[in-house]
Amino acid sequence: MRMSNTDTLKQGYEAFGRGDLDAATQSFADDIRWENPEAPQIPNNGTTEGRDNVKQLFAELGNYWESFAITPDEFIESGDTVVVLSHSEATGKDTGTEVKLPWVHIWRFSDGEVTEVQALTDTALAANALGRL
Repeated sequence: MRMSNTDTLKQGYEAFGRGDLDAATQSFADDIRWENPEAPQIPNNGTTEGRDNVKQLFAELGNYWESFAITPDEFIESGDTVVVLSHSEATGKDTGTEVKLPWVHIWRFSDGEVTEVQALTDTALAANALGRL
């Protein structure tokens, strides 16, 4: 029996927290589409396509953040869509500014694989912590 989409995501968030990007992205389709806010004042903005490119996007967080930890607070599953309300605690690498960012991740699945993610956050709060405002 296959795991629920929510259980798959819980394992992925846990793997990301351990720094295991292979495990964190194992449920991603090869042609996944990851949409971050279109906000040029923050790094990694816009759309990234492909599992390896999304994994690289995750790996690059350390270029901007001294620390970055995300905690899922609530999972709302409906059919092939899971909405995750979460928050990250992060410290800007260049500023030392600590910030708690709210996140909404909208995950879309097809046949047990993640095909699309839309990530929403407070871009002004993130940019300020990174010294980009």
